[in-house]
Amino acid sequence: MSYFIFNGKSSSEFKIGIEQCRSYPSAARSVERQTIPGRAGELLRDTGTYANVIQPYEIYFNGKVDGMTAAASKIVQWLMSSRGYCRLEDSYEPDCYRMASYAGPFDAANWMNLYGRATIEFDCMPQRWLKSGETPVSITSGQTLQNDWQPALPLIQLTGTGDGELTVGGSTITIAGVEGGLTIDSDTQNAYDGTTNKNSIITVSGGFPVLAFGETIVAFSGGITAVQITPRWWRL
Repeated sequence: MSYFIFNGKSSSEFKIGIEQCRSYPSAARSVERQTIPGRAGELLRDTGTYANVIQPYEIYFNGKVDGMTAAASKIVQWLMSSRGYCRLEDSYEPDCYRMASYAGPFDAANWMNLYGRATIEFDCMPQRWLKSGETPVSITSGQTLQNDWQPALPLIQLTGTGDGELTVGGSTITIAGVEGGLTIDSDTQNAYDGTTNKNSIITVSGGFPVLAFGETIVAFSGGITAVQITPRWWRL
């Protein structure tokens, strides 16, 4: 049976079925257009970003036990209890998930107070995050990582003592005084150890690391003794 999981709960818990295979929405590239007087056509400026997408599900649900309205109320409580973006995954693409929000409305057709039907729409960030990208990879110096998808912003965990240098592709991070462990987050562009901010001990050249499409060489030296990279692979 087809299902989706939102904010840690499955649609099957609420006796929800999906009426037909859902659509496959892909994010649109954000492009700015400018018209120049006296010039034919438009100038295009690619911002390098993508817009959110809407992921709909056409659902039906069972209300035989408590009635359709009571069943609908439980579903609304589940969907509307979240704040911000939550994880959304389903049986159609078991290898990935999205970050999605739900703001309603929930408008369900009532069939004799026994069943309900509705279309629910999640507002999703553009990325389809690959579950394979959630697993930390232990790296040896000089190792190559292969990215077959979109440029990824990895989470890097270092172990070592003293000064060291980490190179990921065209990015070099010089570290002064590692004391056991250090985490470098390319998404938030921060370095920390547990809850302690460590931005003051790193110097970044070439920007925070990005795992570009294709091969990226990772190397480290000095007091760095171990490196783990959570790649955060994603596709559209």
